[in-house]
Amino acid sequence: MGAAREVLLAEPGLDREACAAVVAGAGLPRPPRAWPCELTDREVDVLRLAARGLTNRAIAGALGVAERTVGHHLAHVYDKTGRRTRAGAAVFAMEHGLLPG
Repeated sequence: MGAAREVLLAEPGLDREACAAVVAGAGLPRPPRAWPCELTDREVDVLRLAARGLTNRAIAGALGVAERTVGHHLAHVYDKTGRRTRAGAAVFAMEHGLLPG
């Protein structure tokens, strides 16, 4: 069944989230979600909080990480998305449906 999972997930033209739901329904581990610009799950978490206007300190407190770590994640977000400001990153998050609606 693992081989079928890989074939299904690699099939071009199929919706990845729909395929992930089928895989999960078959009792196999759900594949990680693919974020735009190859952002990691943690980078998306930081981006979402930054887009809401939280400071690095507040983001660090919310996620239980060091403030300096938040700065590193934001730097990666800026590099990967091609944005250079928090406002630009917030617009990116909105454009890609990363903010709760």
